[in-house]
Amino acid sequence: MPRAGRLTSSADFRRIYTSGRRSSAGMVVVHALATGEDRPARVGISAVRGLGGSVQRNRAKRRLREAVRPLRESLAAGLDVIFVATSSAERVGFQKLADNARAGASKVGALRA
Repeated sequence: MPRAGRLTSSADFRRIYTSGRRSSAGMVVVHALATGEDRPARVGISAVRGLGGSVQRNRAKRRLREAVRPLRESLAAGLDVIFVATSSAERVGFQKLADNARAGASKVGALRA
């Protein structure tokens, strides 16, 4: 993922969590906020603390990052989107994780029409 397309600062994450739209789809929660800027969507990946230790959280984030990678081209421009892996994300197959990420993005309105 190119650096310009990533959300990295905690201030950005906080702003999206508090002001953005939220949708849950199975084991993925999606937060999205329109920025009004004319640029490709920026994506952040996170995992809930209840997922386990750092090894489990990082593994869940790696799997979710790969599930979201093909979805990036379908995200609407000018959005900041955070995908959060929940505690059940590490127990499901990759395809189900990818389907839940797409469904969550669709429910929150992050996909292009």
